[in-house]
Amino acid sequence: MKAYGGQPILRGIDLLMPVGTTTVILGGSGQGKSVLMKHLIGLEKPDGGQVLINGRDIVPMGSKDLNDVRQEFGMVFQSAALFDSMSNWENVAFPLR
Repeated sequence: MKAYGGQPILRGIDLLMPVGTTTVILGGSGQGKSVLMKHLIGLEKPDGGQVLINGRDIVPMGSKDLNDVRQEFGMVFQSAALFDSMSNWENVAFPLR
């Protein structure tokens, strides 16, 4: 469950992505796709519930453990956006550091 300003964005989501598969999250503008993706990699925490990755709840994890979990993901944000506060070189080097 995730809400902003009392407006529910995510509720009752059960999502299974088997190992070795490619998953696409598709939907209209404002339907919570980016919010869901941010929860899957621990950039946002749910207001309630769990986020299980390979059987481990990532909600209570600290930075080091979250970084280990993030190694399991490959994703591109909207319009292949880069971190606007970094140079192109810093964006490319970010996952290597």
